[in-house]
Amino acid sequence: MRVRAHKPCPACATRTDEKTARSCTTCEGEGRLIRWQRTYQVRISAGIRDGQKARLRELGGPGKHGGAPGDMYVTVHVIR
Repeated sequence: MRVRAHKPCPACATRTDEKTARSCTTCEGEGRLIRWQRTYQVRISAGIRDGQKARLRELGGPGKHGGAPGDMYVTVHVIR
């Protein structure tokens, strides 16, 4: 599973013309850049359907007051 955090593209965020923003070479027209990326190896239970939510234990961010990492809930997209 790949987790990404994005930030707005500084090159095309200030452009008002939509055509110019789509032709931006920095973000390739997406309008955002990857700020950081992490890859986790997780096991998804058999029989999960497309669009179903799954809970991944202890992969979420720390609690409000700096406690242990919590659970991360993800929506699974099955690609065959």
